[in-house]
Amino acid sequence: MNLPRGFTAIESTAARGLTAELARELTAGHPLYGLPVAAVARRIAQDDVLFELLDGSGRFAEVHLTWTANERPPWPHATVFESRDAWIAFCDVERH
Repeated sequence: MNLPRGFTAIESTAARGLTAELARELTAGHPLYGLPVAAVARRIAQDDVLFELLDGSGRFAEVHLTWTANERPPWPHATVFESRDAWIAFCDVERH
């Protein structure tokens, strides 16, 4: 997967850990609560993780993990994108 500058792909062991961390942080009312996800990339300088939503929608979500269990919405902060390409376009705009 081609990633925007500042992001790195995640190895499978780390991906499982980051996916588990997201599950610990999510509570009812959060837009990602109850959705199957998989961590695919991480922003190198921050706690932002890109998750693929495994619900068949093709969507992705960039989430700022807080490392605190049972957060209250809107935490952890998440931005949902309709596709990987939409996320990449957002990252390109964000850099400029």
